[in-house]
Amino acid sequence: MPRTQGLTALAVLHHVTAALALLSIIDLAQHPTVTGLMLVFAIQVAAFAFFSVIIRRGWASIDGGAQGLSPAKAQGFLFIPFFNFYWIFPALVSLATQTNAKADKEKVSGARLTRGFGLVIAILFCVTSLTNLHASLSWLHFIIYATYLGFATTYIWQIRRSAAAFDVSSAPALREPAKMPTVGIAGIIYGSMITAILAIAILANPDINPDTVRSELSRKGYTVEIENQSFAMVGLSRKDQETLGVSHLQKITVRDNEGRRVGTVQVVQSSKPASEIKGAFEGAIDEKTCFSGNHIFFDSRKNGSSMPFSDWLKSF
Repeated sequence: MPRTQGLTALAVLHHVTAALALLSIIDLAQHPTVTGLMLVFAIQVAAFAFFSVIIRRGWASIDGGAQGLSPAKAQGFLFIPFFNFYWIFPALVSLATQTNAKADKEKVSGARLTRGFGLVIAILFCVTSLTNLHASLSWLHFIIYATYLGFATTYIWQIRRSAAAFDVSSAPALREPAKMPTVGIAGIIYGSMITAILAIAILANPDINPDTVRSELSRKGYTVEIENQSFAMVGLSRKDQETLGVSHLQKITVRDNEGRRVGTVQVVQSSKPASEIKGAFEGAIDEKTCFSGNHIFFDSRKNGSSMPFSDWLKSF
């Protein structure tokens, strides 16, 4: 099999995914959330997965080099937590060393790799793994990750050029004679990324209801009272209630350990998804409203000040 087979497609897939990661980091810097942080991590892992396949192909193109390193090992060890901080160095730097040795021995012009690029990429990989730990470091992470991508992109195309040079001068690489099609690799990586993103979204955004509010605030030492109220307070007739399937207008009152009221919020329960009945509450509900599952939280106040429900809940 030609050493260059699928490398161009893999490179393009890496660049597109990396660009998505950069855009996600910018969004995270402007709107720091735990969900956003996990989303950035998932996309970066996908981009690195494409990069790791290219590294594997680089080792395969020189038949593991003089060290006889298995291409599968070169790639697989990059995903071992913590150990990969070490393995990234031999995987990238030794790849350049072994490729250059083969190129010099066989006198293959244009097959050499820049060893320094591999070293810089390995260092920046370790640094970006740390700057991605907290949303407050997003702008710093953006700068370092963009620098990392600049070197990684150059290194990828050097590997592509090196493989092409070896293809011209010698027989195809012996290792890994059968390859999964690039589209198959892309499907696995993107499929895993989408699955991870969906899992993150579900775990990071659970449905909120009065009981979960009471449970969360009670753990923080507050007393939570939940009382039923009349729909006349929001201008909704019984007929409208039946049409929309809404019930149980409730008021949640939060008191501190001295019994003083520090916060209130109104909540409506519906038999339909809350988003479907959003229009019915125009005028009574503003942009500060939270729609979660079959519940609508609105008119959230703390110490007399109105605020979005999500901010209200986090403020305790």
